Amino acid sequence: MTLEENRVVIESRKGSKEKDCEAIAIMVSCERDLRRFCRLATPVADSARTAYNARLLDVVHANRSITIAGPILGAPQAVLVLEKLITLGSRVIIVFGWCGSLQSDLTIGDRLLPSSARSEEGTSCHYPSNAAKFLPDTDLFGSLQDYCAQNGFSVRAGPIWTTDAPLRETVDKVSGYGEEGFLAVEMEMSALFHVAAYRNVRLAGLLVVSDELFTLKWRPGFRSTRFNRACRQASDTLLDFCSSLPPSLLK
Repeated sequence: MTLEENRVVIESRKGSKEKDCEAIAIMVSCERDLRRFCRLATPVADSARTAYNARLLDVVHANRSITIAGPILGAPQAVLVLEKLITLGSRVIIVFGWCGSLQSDLTIGDRLLPSSARSEEGTSCHYPSNAAKFLPDTDLFGSLQDYCAQNGFSVRAGPIWTTDAPLRETVDKVSGYGEEGFLAVEMEMSALFHVAAYRNVRLAGLLVVSDELFTLKWRPGFRSTRFNRACRQASDTLLDFCSSLPPSLLK
């Protein structure tokens, strides 16, 4: 295929009146998380805007400016929002989301750092790459893991499974991926890892277990006290982590 044939017809571009995003951005999976980050940090007046059905707004925490983006749902929309963030200047992105556990020792309210992702979504394959695995940025992942350990914030690191079809999480797949050692399932991370690497920006994720599948009978915990407490603690930790990032990671 020639360069001309491989040229995209639609590019992510900055509009003439669009405001730049901050170098650090946090992508969130739901409106509830977006509102929480706005309560825990100080929103910047008149910074709210929209992109692909998500809201973008800037906050300040411990003298560090951060763009919050969301909600995101599924790989296609999440990648569109990521592309916009990159176009508008973000270079370090943390994804805060929810996941379903595939392991009996990982229960509702537990936290995990995805170290890799198995892709069963249809977005990442459209971004050419020779990478054999879908991985977070090594330096950002290591810094976040170290920060959690040093500050007593319990997290577990390991591989996850990403799917576009949550209503097709079959017994065969749930049990099979669990036996292979995958910790959890969610809907965006493999695509976000892949596109971030393609665009040469840093990206890592922090997930909270919102439901359990390992018994092969779905157990939701979205309203549980433990889950909501874990989301609050994770949000605090991510804001503090973002505020502590050295300039060397923002390049």
